[in-house]
Amino acid sequence: MAAIVPSSVQNINMGSKNMLVARFTTCADGDTWASTIPAITTKWIDMNGNPTTQASAGFASTFSAGTFTFYPGENSLAFVLHVVF
Repeated sequence: MAAIVPSSVQNINMGSKNMLVARFTTCADGDTWASTIPAITTKWIDMNGNPTTQASAGFASTFSAGTFTFYPGENSLAFVLHVVF
């Protein structure tokens, strides 16, 4: 588990909500990102790459007190985190 930082972050205003799009170049199981977001409405991840097996295609994440923790099905693939807050 290591602290990681996005290679780029984009903030998009959607009227009453905002969406943050954070791009990461790599990730390992249990890596964390300490964001400045105090609370979220929803989040999803788009993994960029070709996992070696169907069993390694998933990607889970958690959010607590501004910190995201990532659990990729396969390490070292790039991904994009989308957060509505």
